[in-house]
Amino acid sequence: MPTNTQTLPLTIDDLRAIGKRLMAVMPTYRSAKDAKRTVRIGAGGDITHPIDKAAEDIIISCLEALKSPMTIVSEELGIMDINGGGHRVIIDPIDGSRNAVYGLPIFSTSIALSSGKTMGECYMGYIINLISGDEFYAAKGQGAFLNDTRLQGQCSEELEIILYESREPARELPRLLRLFSMSRRQRCLGSTALDIAYVASGAGAVFVTPSTSRSFDFAAGLVIVREAGGIITDIEGKGIDHIEITLERSSTILASVNNSVHTRALQALEGD
Repeated sequence: MPTNTQTLPLTIDDLRAIGKRLMAVMPTYRSAKDAKRTVRIGAGGDITHPIDKAAEDIIISCLEALKSPMTIVSEELGIMDINGGGHRVIIDPIDGSRNAVYGLPIFSTSIALSSGKTMGECYMGYIINLISGDEFYAAKGQGAFLNDTRLQGQCSEELEIILYESREPARELPRLLRLFSMSRRQRCLGSTALDIAYVASGAGAVFVTPSTSRSFDFAAGLVIVREAGGIITDIEGKGIDHIEITLERSSTILASVNNSVHTRALQALEGD
């Protein structure tokens, strides 16, 4: 995290205030008659629905009101400097858009801060479940929290629940079967940010996706899961700190509650 002598563009309290604004509006969008309407194609290449645009508009207006220099990296908007640019604010306005527009109540907003251009320089993360209102947040070196309760991580090596995501199940799921066989249950929720947050909270032991994800999918989760005592790499076990913060798909993801679980998961994925 930047030293105390450096001015941060925003704080956890600022992020939670944005979350309150979002919670006042976003849940109603999944029942809107035009929920599936295409507004445009976002900078990240996916379809922008009304809920995506509405969430991004709220977030950007809140950030602009802070009058701090920052550089926004957002799935919908792309890259934009505010007040000359500065620390990167990495935004996924709606993570789980497909869930939202089809009426499934599992979607979130994810916001992370980075002092530089790589994932390893991320120092703050915030994820809000836009149905329950649960907030997951962390600042580097200051612990991770679910609402106002500090997350302690999990010491056990048990794999009770494995969370996963796949864009090409016919090709990708066979590799996951041995890992799945080590757990009691498997869940595909459709929101990568929430998946990683639930690993940080201990609700899931592992989250895995063989599909490549983009910076805004996992930037906030990276900070939160690490501050909760977990570990996050790609599915080969390679570090992701060097990955540049861009709009392109960049890395597979394996997040675990602790090192022991992560080692077991990697062994299963390798087939050894």
